[in-house]
Amino acid sequence: MQRFIRPVVRIGIRPPCPVRPIRPIHTTRPIHAKYERFGGRLPPPGFEPPRSQGPGKGFINSNNPIVLRLKRRFGGDRGLVIAGVGLGGATIYYIAHLERVPETGRLRFIDVSEDQETAMGLQVQQETLAQYQGALLSPHHPTSRRVREVARRVVEANGLGKMKEAGLMEALPKISIWGGAEEEGLFGGGEGQATLSRGGERRKDIEWEVYVIKDDATKNAFVLPGGKIFVFTGILPVCKNDDGLASVLGHEVAHQVARHSAERMSSLKVLFVLGYVLEALGLDMGVSRLLLTFLLQLPNSRKAESEADHIGVQLMARACFDPRESTRMWTRMSESEKGSGGGGVANVDFLSTHPANAKRIKALEKWMSEALDVRAASPCGDSTSQFEAFREHLPLGQTGRVWG
Repeated sequence: MQRFIRPVVRIGIRPPCPVRPIRPIHTTRPIHAKYERFGGRLPPPGFEPPRSQGPGKGFINSNNPIVLRLKRRFGGDRGLVIAGVGLGGATIYYIAHLERVPETGRLRFIDVSEDQETAMGLQVQQETLAQYQGALLSPHHPTSRRVREVARRVVEANGLGKMKEAGLMEALPKISIWGGAEEEGLFGGGEGQATLSRGGERRKDIEWEVYVIKDDATKNAFVLPGGKIFVFTGILPVCKNDDGLASVLGHEVAHQVARHSAERMSSLKVLFVLGYVLEALGLDMGVSRLLLTFLLQLPNSRKAESEADHIGVQLMARACFDPRESTRMWTRMSESEKGSGGGGVANVDFLSTHPANAKRIKALEKWMSEALDVRAASPCGDSTSQFEAFREHLPLGQTGRVWG
């Protein structure tokens, strides 16, 4: 008998499904987030907002050839940063030392003190005296005394100080020492001259000195800081008379009144910094110096010379000299330079440290009305007008005999 076996029913139990983590809500990274103002326009397709520059990008790490050159020039990133800070400091220093010339209002950079300027003038004075030791005229020589008297009137009439060893011109023989056919000069006494102190702006304790150098081939005169006046005898025939000499001395004294020596020394520092910057940018040293010379140094020098002409004609007018003689003197100077072969350079304004003679004469004519008003306002105005009226009634050629 067959045994019946009941089928076994197997119930399969599946293991529980693994629990999957809930997917986080996807958000745009902040760098890619787009802010849309309500009602604003959507950006065009494919628009990518600018991304911030990460490491390796920017000015310091730029691949720009100029930046790379500067980095090599200054020794890397750190040197370039230091150079930039230094240039910024130099700019602030430059602005802090800007001032205006009191007489003309011209803006200029100057960082040299009056004491430094005077010390520099003393050094140049010693060098000049050593160079021309054998050519200096005695202080008691008639030419020295006469030049000193003209300088004394210009200096003391404008309240610029006192003249050292000023001679008494009344005791001088009336002889022709200028080299001209006529002798029109007459020295006035020191009493009663105008004494303007310009509101106390100028130092009155300067003791001015005059040195006359016997050199008939040199047509020059200059004044050093501290009141040291040097006149070469070669310029006296060009001056021709006292008024002509006063125009020359007034111009040179004006350089010191406006402190052009200190301005020139200060500008050399600016030229040095600019030359260094141009060289760092890759410009050849010779080319950079040439550009700075023609674009900055020479134009500034001509401005200073023109300014000295303007101030100088007022200084001589206040000292009772005839300012109209300044234009005649520069005409004679121009003719003298043409005769010596230097007229071409003298009339090329762009290549010279001085304005062309024709421009100087034209500028002086423009300032002449102002200068004549200055002389008329001085205590000598009336006496000078009477003297000129008397001289105009003399026959031609008798003026020289009147004055000796």
